[in-house]
Amino acid sequence: MFKKFSLFLLLIMIGFVLVACGNGEETAGDQQEETTTDEENTEEESTNEESGSDYPSKPIQIIVPYSAGGGGDTVARILAEPLSEKLGVQVNVVNRDGAGGEIGISEMANAEADGYTLGVFGYPDNVVLENTVNTDFTFDSFKYLAAFDDVPHALFVGPDSEFENLEDFVSYAKDHPGELTVGESGALGLLMVLAFNDIAGIETTPVAYEGGGDLINALLGGHVNGASSSITAEQELNPQGGKALAYAAEERIEMFSDTPTFSEQGFDLQLGVSRVLVAPEGVPDEVVKVLTEALNELGQGDEIKQKFDEVGTPYRYLNHEDVTEYLKKSNETILPIIEKNADDF
Repeated sequence: MFKKFSLFLLLIMIGFVLVACGNGEETAGDQQEETTTDEENTEEESTNEESGSDYPSKPIQIIVPYSAGGGGDTVARILAEPLSEKLGVQVNVVNRDGAGGEIGISEMANAEADGYTLGVFGYPDNVVLENTVNTDFTFDSFKYLAAFDDVPHALFVGPDSEFENLEDFVSYAKDHPGELTVGESGALGLLMVLAFNDIAGIETTPVAYEGGGDLINALLGGHVNGASSSITAEQELNPQGGKALAYAAEERIEMFSDTPTFSEQGFDLQLGVSRVLVAPEGVPDEVVKVLTEALNELGQGDEIKQKFDEVGTPYRYLNHEDVTEYLKKSNETILPIIEKNADDF
C-alpha cells in the first residue's frame, strides 16, 4: 500500500515539473517573439526614416553660393517663406559665397543627401566652374528640382555710343578686329561675348570687372564700348542714356518687349541665367516627391510670380522633369563654347 502511495506521489511531482517546464518554455518563446517583433519594428522605423517617409521633420537650409542681395539670394529668399508654409518646417537661407560660387556649390554637392540641405545657384555657373577649374562636383552631382526664372544676357552700349543698332556694331567690329572692348563681370558674361564673337564672325576684346555695378559704371563712363550683362540692367541703363542692342532670348520677353533679340536680327544666340533649386544627388525618391509636389503648387500659383515681377525679374517656372531636360539641352550649347575658348577663362 505504501509503495503504491509513493508511486502515486512521484507521478504527481513529475507532472508538476513537466507543467512548470512547459510554462517556462512558453514564456521564453513569448519573450523571444516579442524581442523579434521589437527588432522588426525598429528596422521598419529605421527604413522609413532612411526612405524619407516622415520627411520633413526638422528645418531645411537653402545654400546660396553668392553674397546677400544678389539675384540668386533674392530668388532663394522669395522661395523660403512660402516653401516653409507648404512643408510645415522652417526653411532658412544660408549664404556661402566665394571663388565665383565654387565654395557654396561644392558644399551643396557634398551635403548629406537627406533633403535637409538644398541649394539655389545660377545655371550655368556650375557647368562653367566644372569645366574651367578643378572642382569636386559635376553637373550630375545634383538633383535639379525646379527653375524659377530665365534672365537672358544682353549686349549694351553707353549713352555716347556711335552704334545705333547691332548691325552697326558688327560692321565696325569686322572692319576693326579686336578694337572694340566689351565689359563683363562673370563667367556667363564672358561666355556671351565669346559666343557672339563666334556666331557673328567678329573679334572683340573682353574686359573683366569685379561686379555688375563696376561694369555698368564703366559703360556709362565710356571706359568700354559695350557691356555683356543681364537684360535686367536695362532698367538702370535706359534712364541714363544707355541701351541694349540685343538680348539672347529665343523671342521677346513681355517685360523687355521694346528691345530686339539677337535671333530676330539674324544671330542664333540664346544664353542667360536660370536660378535652379537643387538637392544633392542620391536624395531619396520619397523626398523628391514631397519637394516637387510643394514646388509645383508654388510655381504654378500667382504669389511667387508677383514677387518676381516686383523685383523686375522675368519669371519662368520649370518643374523637376522639365528643368532637367532644359539644362541638359543647354549644356550642348555651352560646352562647345567653353572648350573652344578654354584659354580665356
